[in-house]
Amino acid sequence: MAYPPAHELFAPLQADPTELRFVFQMGSPVSHRMVANVDVGDYLGIYRWAFPNNLGAAQLNLGGGIFTRFDATPSHALQVIDFYGNVPLDVHLGPVSGRFMFYHDSSHLGDDYLRSNNIQSTDHSWEALRVILSIQPCYAVRLYGGFTNAVHTKPEWEGHQALQGGVELYYHTPAHVFLHPYWANDVQSWRRSGWDPTWTSQLGVKTGSENSRGRGIAYFIQFQRGPRFEGQFFAARETVWTAGVKFQISQSPISSSAAPEKLLP
Repeated sequence: MAYPPAHELFAPLQADPTELRFVFQMGSPVSHRMVANVDVGDYLGIYRWAFPNNLGAAQLNLGGGIFTRFDATPSHALQVIDFYGNVPLDVHLGPVSGRFMFYHDSSHLGDDYLRSNNIQSTDHSWEALRVILSIQPCYAVRLYGGFTNAVHTKPEWEGHQALQGGVELYYHTPAHVFLHPYWANDVQSWRRSGWDPTWTSQLGVKTGSENSRGRGIAYFIQFQRGPRFEGQFFAARETVWTAGVKFQISQSPISSSAAPEKLLP
């Protein structure tokens, strides 16, 4: 059985801190010591349905990953690790694509953090339904927006809803040029944080195939400001600059604005 590529119908969101990816980044929150993030995760395509009359396609995927944060000091103390799993249904119709998914996030403080602060670990997890709609009117521009509703939380907390929006800009390089600059911006705001938004802006260059969303390596600098995304620290607010590298190992997806018939099995 051949599994369909996982990123053809809904291309990864470049600046979304919760997007599954293989990434290492290091930086410093303003007025704090250096930190490092190591994230490992991806999607597996399960089954694809073609719509009649070459209108597009839908696909069921499975995804999973871990998101970690360390002190970038000689101790390499682990602050927090989040385990993330989801079941996305991706839909693609011409320049419009969407992702409808159920996901689970389980957040755990690192042993080093617990010892240094002399505290006991508390389970923090939630399950949620999330929808993201994206439109790419041309190769260079992608716009998206989304809504999340947590259906179960542990411990119970108020403010289960979240809003998301973003824009990605791609520079269309000439054929056979394998450097692809991009600028991606994402904003997410949870009701549990009083709708205080987290802004993420990532400027990078992708090396790889002629399609900048395909298999390859991206080098980037990133600015982020607002409440943190780790479940254990959602009440903490910070401003942080980082530099990092991303590895995209899935098969080269085609542009979201490509002809729908190319998306069919």
